[in-house]
Amino acid sequence: MHRYFLDEPIESTIQINSEKAVYHHLVRVRRAKVGTTAEFVDPRQRLVIGKVTGIEGSGATVEVTEELKQSVELPVQVTVIVSPVKNDRTDWFVQKATELGVDRIVLTKMARTVVDWGKQQEKKRTRFEKIALNAAEQAHRLKVPEIVFENYQEAVLEAKDQGLVAWEESAKKGEQAQLVKTAMAMAKGERLAILFGPEGGLSEEEISHLADQGFLPAGLGPRILRAETAPLYALSALSTIWELQAKR
Repeated sequence: MHRYFLDEPIESTIQINSEKAVYHHLVRVRRAKVGTTAEFVDPRQRLVIGKVTGIEGSGATVEVTEELKQSVELPVQVTVIVSPVKNDRTDWFVQKATELGVDRIVLTKMARTVVDWGKQQEKKRTRFEKIALNAAEQAHRLKVPEIVFENYQEAVLEAKDQGLVAWEESAKKGEQAQLVKTAMAMAKGERLAILFGPEGGLSEEEISHLADQGFLPAGLGPRILRAETAPLYALSALSTIWELQAKR
């Protein structure tokens, strides 16, 4: 059953304006008719099954038939702070990070960032938001991750209860436990921020500055990962720790 995200709180009857993307997909793409059912999620993460009871040129009417209780979000709110990467690899990263449960994606330029979108930044953000929405629907999540562009000074001050910075030198020096140690110490509802360097890596100066901001260096295994792969590795590991081997 397809899932749609709504902008307003769900009541017993849902009115979907014909100008909304939800209406376009439900009526134009899926060719919904009276009696068609779908899942709907509101900003409070309330999830329901709704049945189409009327379709007009101005919109569609959906009656709530059942409320569902699901627990599909990561127990800890994970913010990933990343650098833009070349070509369409950021598109791919946004899609996969959404599927893996990321709460917030912060894009920022670092010392060795090579990509500069300039005036295209707002267009890129709109594209990423659409990719995240589609991925959240496909993954049957209860929220769409927020995607923001910030300068580096703002990014490292992101609200968090714990912070990590993925650093390949940590792995080279044999550090293996910081990611697991931090994850296991966190409680449900807390916020974890993880920063990942650009394609050229992070400098020693950046690592030192990040330590001052509460980011602990953490290795991600013995292999060198691409800039867009490392966050997905971390999100997968966190899911394993929090959802597959621990009861929270």
